[in-house]
Amino acid sequence: MKESFQKNFVQATLNFVFIIAFVNVFQGVFGAENSIVGVIFTIMMSASMVRDMTAAPVKHLVVQAGVLLWMGVASCLVNTLNPYAALPVNLITVFCILYAFTYEYSSHMYFPYILSYLFLVFISPVGVSELPKRLLGLLAGAVSIILYQLFKGRKRVRETAQDVLTSMIGDAQKGIRYLLNGEGEMAKPAAVRNTLCRLSRTVYERRRKVLCISDASFAMIDAGRGMEHIILLLHDMTEEMTPGRKELLERVDVQLSEFERYVNRQADGLEELDRRQMVRDEKDRLEGEFYDALVYIREHLMHMTDPQKRTKYHRTALSLSVRLKAALDVSPVRVIYALRVSVLLAVFTLLVQVFQLEHGKWLLFTLASLSLPYADDVGIKTRKRIVATVIGGIVSVAVFGLISNPVGRTAVMMLSGYLSFYFSDYTGTYACSTIGALGGAVFMGAFGVGDVGQMFVIRIIYICAGALIALAANCLVFPYSRSMATRQLLKKYAATTGLLTKVCLEENVDPQLYYELVIQSHLQEEKLSQNASQGGWEEMQELLRRGRAAVRRAHRHRALEG
Repeated sequence: MKESFQKNFVQATLNFVFIIAFVNVFQGVFGAENSIVGVIFTIMMSASMVRDMTAAPVKHLVVQAGVLLWMGVASCLVNTLNPYAALPVNLITVFCILYAFTYEYSSHMYFPYILSYLFLVFISPVGVSELPKRLLGLLAGAVSIILYQLFKGRKRVRETAQDVLTSMIGDAQKGIRYLLNGEGEMAKPAAVRNTLCRLSRTVYERRRKVLCISDASFAMIDAGRGMEHIILLLHDMTEEMTPGRKELLERVDVQLSEFERYVNRQADGLEELDRRQMVRDEKDRLEGEFYDALVYIREHLMHMTDPQKRTKYHRTALSLSVRLKAALDVSPVRVIYALRVSVLLAVFTLLVQVFQLEHGKWLLFTLASLSLPYADDVGIKTRKRIVATVIGGIVSVAVFGLISNPVGRTAVMMLSGYLSFYFSDYTGTYACSTIGALGGAVFMGAFGVGDVGQMFVIRIIYICAGALIALAANCLVFPYSRSMATRQLLKKYAATTGLLTKVCLEENVDPQLYYELVIQSHLQEEKLSQNASQGGWEEMQELLRRGRAAVRRAHRHRALEG
């Protein structure tokens, strides 16, 4: 905790001050009844940073505005219609949110939207007469999300490319030092591949639309793949280190240092490589391969930073039906998860409304939080939520039982929110959330240890009930395990690498299709490696090695043809 405090103090304090200021300004403009909407957007702005929306801000603004406006309308309908008529509204809304913001290969964004929707329904509902003002607030929030992205993420792509390529250059130079004098160790190919996948993810998230990647982004990926090739060449140098080999590695090291300076903007350009300087023996295959790789990297580094290449896009020759299929990207994981959780939340929202459960929202918040894409993860998060509830509840009973003054209780709630910035684990952050939630529940209606304790008991009963229902629904009734998802993804990965090899053998290659397949193979590898790290997939690395070999062969063929 002490280390986290020292490391995160400035950022946590700035974030906390920003949240307080934003909520107060939002409330001042749109009224106290919409203060919860301001709170919602402080959560969404921070959560949105797992994705990069800066490449196509207008498109993302339209998407955000559409989703949020519908959430506002749907929440109003749920509170206006009778519970049975509201059931399909809830079902459709939750399903669409979950499917839209759950990703097969990337970090999910669905939870802030589901939580915000439940907030609109249960914490601060509005009637038809108040709906226009709420919709204006939601529209302002959509603009705030994009502005936050443009401010916080304005240098993301440049910094990511710089960071990744510098890291790969550093790995290659470490390999050279290891071969020359035995210092340190060589980077493992799997680790280098993970770094390359990170670069592909950056390009993938910044696409303007499906099958629409700029030439500069093509070059960025190829520069990374060229660096991977250099590192693999170093791994293949198993013969004795002769004076000629030492000189070759020293020449490569010098050129890599030039690349590093250029990537870090310490040089304005890169001079063309002199083949006579790099290749002393034309019959030496390895010298020729290093030279070709360095020339390839130099060319793509120059293209990557060319302003004209950033705005140049090759039109795809693929049919509209193929592009639509790629855009929809139907995924069994996403469909099953969205259907399971939307049914679960819609049914229990109906029950909460029919039986008029005053604190039933805690049951629904728990169901939303503990219903995860993979059943394997539900039990772990359930234990953490219950432990956090007990810890936060005990602290709340002790503190709020002694403090009855509204100002003092407000200060405690704000402090718990501030302290949550210092926890990275779910147990710590949710313990802080429990203090804030119980503080809100007892703020004006419960005083003394007994009254606050009674509210804590009610909360933990709802949370335990929600946890049991979530476990049953996700692990027994509609189970979808990580192993099931991994087997399906392996089939998709094999199909992707097979198609990539086939595409590269064709005479006229559609560049958008080619790079889409390359990026997809990288994202699938990354996800498969993550799943394998959970255990039970010892053969995964060999399967991925074969896939990587197929991708490299395809890339090599394309590079030679180009």
